[in-house]
Amino acid sequence: MKNRGGRKRQRKVNTRIAEPGNYLIITEGTETEVNYFKSIKSRIEELFRSKIIVEKISLKIEGTGRSTMVLVNEAIKKRSLGTYSDVWVVFDKDDNNDFDDAITYARRNGINAAWSNQCFELWLLLHFQDFKSDVDRSIYYDKLNNHFKTRSINNGKYDKNISDIFNITFPFIDKAIKRSNNLFSEYREGNIFEPSKMNPCTTVQCLVEELIRYIK
Repeated sequence: MKNRGGRKRQRKVNTRIAEPGNYLIITEGTETEVNYFKSIKSRIEELFRSKIIVEKISLKIEGTGRSTMVLVNEAIKKRSLGTYSDVWVVFDKDDNNDFDDAITYARRNGINAAWSNQCFELWLLLHFQDFKSDVDRSIYYDKLNNHFKTRSINNGKYDKNISDIFNITFPFIDKAIKRSNNLFSEYREGNIFEPSKMNPCTTVQCLVEELIRYIK
């Protein structure tokens, strides 16, 4: 098509980036996980508010202190009360016997599960190193303390109440995603498919990858 001057009109390139959907994220933990995802929420809202017009963005983070099957049922219930593009549950293996069943149940009901075996601190540790040993969760804390001390993070000490834990670890997030994905793949290649038998392992990177595309 030509304009009035007889010149061919140039097609406008759509530079608008995809907008975040409405996420509901329900965590088992009431401290570290909530702080982590609330920081992502703040980064996304700040970035999109300043760059594009977003009619509605809602990453609703709720720490319930509940676990596995109860947590999944809570997510299903809350989903029915709102409009969400994605619903995620975030929980640890701990000593829960219904860990595998809860993950399967979530999948069958359209709920995404970002699980960790043994705990969320594995995801944080993978920002700094590879880790493939089946050990007590206290070892995660010891190793995180060492990394925090080496890098002078949070006065050299890790604890579950660090409000800006996402911002602290964000510079290493690509390495964490790669290490987590590789760890998960190794279990699959070894014909180990039950999450409870994948120790250590995590799928938190699946949720994080989806969210950080809006802020990178």
